[in-house]
Amino acid sequence: MEEIYSDILVVGGGAAGCFAAIKAKQNGAHTVLLVDKGYVGKSGCSKFAAGSFKCFIPDEDDFDLWFSKAVEEGYYINDQNWTKIHLNQVFDRVKELDSWGVDFLKDKNGRFERLEGQGSSEKRPIKTIMFHGPQLMDVLRATAQTFLVDIVDKTMITHLLHDKRNSKSIAGALGFDLRTGEHKLFRAKATIMTAGPQAFKSHYAYQKMATGDAHVMGLHAGAELANYEFTCHHLSCADFDTTGMNVLQGLGATFINTKGEPYMKKYDPEYADHSTMNRLSAGMACEVMLGNAPLYMDFSHFDEKSLAYFENTLPIMYRAFERAGYINNGTIKDRVEWVSVNMGNVGYGGGLKINTTCETSLNGLFAAGDATCGPASGVEGFCAYAIPFATTSGAISGIAAAEYIKGCEDISPSPQEVRAFAQELSRPLKTVDGVEPDYLMLKVQELLFPMDIYLIRHHQRLQQALERLCELRDEFVPFLKAYDPHYLRMAIEASNMVTCGELFLRAAITRTESRGSHLREDHPAIDNINWLKWIILTEDHGNITVSTEEIPIETYPMKPERKKYAHPVTQVTDCFKGLAFD
Repeated sequence: MEEIYSDILVVGGGAAGCFAAIKAKQNGAHTVLLVDKGYVGKSGCSKFAAGSFKCFIPDEDDFDLWFSKAVEEGYYINDQNWTKIHLNQVFDRVKELDSWGVDFLKDKNGRFERLEGQGSSEKRPIKTIMFHGPQLMDVLRATAQTFLVDIVDKTMITHLLHDKRNSKSIAGALGFDLRTGEHKLFRAKATIMTAGPQAFKSHYAYQKMATGDAHVMGLHAGAELANYEFTCHHLSCADFDTTGMNVLQGLGATFINTKGEPYMKKYDPEYADHSTMNRLSAGMACEVMLGNAPLYMDFSHFDEKSLAYFENTLPIMYRAFERAGYINNGTIKDRVEWVSVNMGNVGYGGGLKINTTCETSLNGLFAAGDATCGPASGVEGFCAYAIPFATTSGAISGIAAAEYIKGCEDISPSPQEVRAFAQELSRPLKTVDGVEPDYLMLKVQELLFPMDIYLIRHHQRLQQALERLCELRDEFVPFLKAYDPHYLRMAIEASNMVTCGELFLRAAITRTESRGSHLREDHPAIDNINWLKWIILTEDHGNITVSTEEIPIETYPMKPERKKYAHPVTQVTDCFKGLAFD
C-alpha cells in the first residue's frame, strides 16, 4: 500500500476544493494534496457551472436587502453568522477569479454585467454576475498548479482515518486508484472534505458522480450532519440534461402548463417565473396533480440579443438545444417540456455540520461547499448557492486548516483501523455471488424519486419508504460485487446512496412541519413555535441517530414571529386538501 504524506489533504476537486487548496498554500501550508475520483477541472458539479454567479457587490447593492432576502428564503434555518460572512466575502472571491482568468461578462466600462434571475423582482432586485461556465474549472486547476498544489486524479477516497491516540481527531484517509485498484494511505495533519453533494445519480447534467461520498465518510467517522430533510430540486428539459435555467429565467422565460397558462404567479406571487427551485418544483407537482401536465418552459419570444447572451454564457446547453432542434438558425422553434429531475442536496441542503471556520465536530476535519449542510443558505440556496458558497467556504476552510496545522502535533492513523478498512474496501472484489451496483442504484431511485416521496411528503409514505430502504440495505449492501476498480467505485457509490437515502428519510420523518422544500401533506404549516431547530444526524455503532439543536435565533439579527402560518405553496392550492396522494 502506497503511503503519501501532506500537511493538508483536500478530498474533492471542484470549486470548493480548488479554493481550499489554493488558500491553504497561500497561508503557509507546505504540502497540500488535492485528490479527486475524476479529473480535477473536467469532472464533477463545478465543471458544469451554469454561467451565473449570485454575488453581492458592495458598491452596487443593498446589504440589508440581500441579507434579509437570504434569511427569508432560507426560512430562518440559516446560520445567520455564516450568511453575513458569505455576503461580505463573495465579491472578493469573484475578483480573485477574474484576476486568475475566468471570463466574466463585462460592459464597455469594465463593470460586471448582471442579470435578474431566480429570486429577483421589481420590489427586491437580486442580480447575478454572468461568466463563461465551462471555463471556470480549467482556470481553477491551472491556478492550483501555479500555487504548487499536488493534484492526484482518478483516486477515490473511501474512509477517513482516526489518530491512533485520539478517536476524535482525523489523521488522513484511505482510498484507491481507479485505474489500478492499488490502495493508497494518505497521512495528513488536516483534512478538508469538498467531495460535493448527494444527487442519487439523478437525470441531470453532472450528477452521476455526486453520490454523497463526503457525507458518508464523515458520518462513519463520527461527524455530525444537518439539514438532510431539505432537498434541492433541479429542473430540466424532459428530453436531455440541461443546466443554466437561472439564465433563461433572467432573460424572460416563462413556465406554462399544457393549456398554455403561466402558472407560477399562483404559487409565488412576488417572483412568479423568477421563482426559486423549491417553489418551482412544488408548483409543478401541484399542476401535475391538478391534471395540467405536461409542463413547459417557453422562451420562444427571445430576441436575437437574448439568444446571443444565452449562447455566450451557456454554450454547452445552447448546442444541446440546437442539436435537439429547438433552436434553428438563431430562431427558437418551440416551447420545451420541462420537468423536475433531481433529488439531493446539490447547491443547498444536507451535509456535514460546520462552524464559521468550516470545522466539523471532529478535530482536524474541515468541510466546504456541498460537502456541508449549507449553513449560509438554510432551506434554499438563494444568495449562497452552489458555486458562490463553494468559493467562500472553500477559501475559509483552506485558511482555517493552514492555521490549525501550525499547532498540530505529529499524528498517525491507527494501524488496526487501516487494516480493517483495507479489508472492507476489498470485499466487493472478492464477492462472487453478489449483486451488481447498478441494480441497487436503480432500486434506490425507484424508491425515492416518486414525487409523493421527495416533493409532497406524508409520514405514512416516508415510513414505508424507510422500511423498504432498510430492507435494501440489509439485503444487498453486504453483497455488492465488483469486477474491477471501476465497479468498485460504483459499489461504494451505491452503498453511499442507500446511506444518504436513510439520512433523508429519517430527517424528513422527524420534521413535523412544512418549511421550504420540505412539504408535509400531513403538516402543511410552517411551525416557528416548535421547529426553529436543526435536525442533527450521527452514527452510533452503525445505526443512524436523530436529534435536534435549537437555532440560536435570539442571538441573530433577523427573528421570525413565534407562530404557525401557511407555507407559501400550501396556502394557494387545494392539492393539500384531499387531492394529494390518498
